[in-house]
Amino acid sequence: MPRIGDNTAVRDTAEAEHGSSPVETAKALAEAREALKGYETSALADVAAMLAQTAESLARAARDLRETGYDEWMDADQAAYYLKRTPKTFRNIVATGEIPKHYLTERGILFSRKELDEWLINR
Repeated sequence: MPRIGDNTAVRDTAEAEHGSSPVETAKALAEAREALKGYETSALADVAAMLAQTAESLARAARDLRETGYDEWMDADQAAYYLKRTPKTFRNIVATGEIPKHYLTERGILFSRKELDEWLINR
């Protein structure tokens, strides 16, 4: 039976039980640590790229909204009035998918004056 102070016996017991020496285990752990660092770096780079694309897309959408102006966008009641339809008739038209709707702000669904004009022309 190995004594507590006898390192050789403890090492021999560990090797017998686990199949590797402490040096081999340390090397394996170091290799695993390096592999995980590489994976972590790769994953963080992917997340950073995705965030950059999202930020660019949001900036483009904000720029488009500023250029378009708020007069270009109407809520359902304004769009119904613009098309000279009752709100119920307008909702029915929207439900068929004939008129595109957009979720651009916290105000809810908005409609583009340009798309409403196109719908009127193409009817």
